[in-house]
Amino acid sequence: MKPSYYSIRRHVIHGINAYCLEQYPYEGYGFLAGRDFTITHFFPIQSQNHRTCSWELEPRSYRDNIKQMRQLQLDWLGVVHSHPVTQAYPSARDLTGWHFHDKSLWIMSLKDKEFQLCAYYIQEKNILPIMFEIIE
Repeated sequence: MKPSYYSIRRHVIHGINAYCLEQYPYEGYGFLAGRDFTITHFFPIQSQNHRTCSWELEPRSYRDNIKQMRQLQLDWLGVVHSHPVTQAYPSARDLTGWHFHDKSLWIMSLKDKEFQLCAYYIQEKNILPIMFEIIE
């Protein structure tokens, strides 16, 4: 069952933001995990290439993060990536490259001085916004 609402810990957002800024001008990627639709962990994933818009995740980083989530007994709840120069809305490339149909998609826009984080589900190239709250 896909929830229509998530909670996300403030420290997770800070972690996403810091990691994506380190990757700038390239996109940053990671997995989001937790329990009961509350996101408590961010697992950065290295890109396999260094192009500004790419969904090629480094396989070893991918596997290691999945393994760590299992060891911590966390549910894999979503995938996050940054948009260095565009809004926090799925691009055409996001839609065609989305392979995690049972996961939420989170996008951190670095376009403006105030960062924007938005969440969505992608179902058959349809974009469905997800509500979330930030918790301590």
